[in-house]
Amino acid sequence: MPRWLKQVQEVIEGKRRFALIPGDCLDLGRHLPSGVFDSCPIDPPYGMKYQGLNNNRPPIANDDSPFIWWLHDTFRVLKDDAALACFCNWKNQEAFRFAIEIAGFKLRSHAVWKRANSGMGNTGMTMMPCHDIIWHATKGRFTWPNGRPPSYLDYPNVPTKQRVHSTQKPDPLMRMLARAMTPKGGIVYDPTMGSGSAGVAAVTEGYRFVGVELDPINFDTAKRRVTLAERQLERGPKPCLARLPHATLARGAA
Repeated sequence: MPRWLKQVQEVIEGKRRFALIPGDCLDLGRHLPSGVFDSCPIDPPYGMKYQGLNNNRPPIANDDSPFIWWLHDTFRVLKDDAALACFCNWKNQEAFRFAIEIAGFKLRSHAVWKRANSGMGNTGMTMMPCHDIIWHATKGRFTWPNGRPPSYLDYPNVPTKQRVHSTQKPDPLMRMLARAMTPKGGIVYDPTMGSGSAGVAAVTEGYRFVGVELDPINFDTAKRRVTLAERQLERGPKPCLARLPHATLARGAA
């Protein structure tokens, strides 16, 4: 059994707070056990060939077209009453909507994240882009465990000079999504975790987290940020990590 799979099992059993996996979610995801995660707030590559951060970083991996191929295994590894919140933009929202439904999810809501500061785009021809889209979908009979959130989310974006990732989402927004979708003692899953914003949100809110990231620079950033969130949590009152029933590893995992 590879080390990362053992760490995931320890998260499932409540023995550790998070497991971060370096590699391709399309390969690694198929080895994860079925029906063990409670929520998936995810910001996948939109399909924009986006670079950002003043072009000082390589373009985002898998961003040539809407990156939807993680959905099949994500549906499998989520519990029957779990929820998905998938970021996208207006241009490719229909591609994500179609793929989410084909994977087996039931679409429930269409949310708008107002990010305040606008992107550039074609400044002479287009409106100033100030929002992104979030598709909320469920695997089964999901009920909001901590209150029903609004479909209009007004959270200022991370200032460019403070970002550690080209498309970094603000921590308050990710914490709200994690808290809204995840029951007490639950596990948040993100197969394209980038700089680890979903992991930081999950750990800060007292949940467990499993994340996968292909880019080694982003992975190191995520590891640093999530580890820091855990240390900060341990300085204060420690929420109880509820132990879940033992989950059997996926057949053939190696």
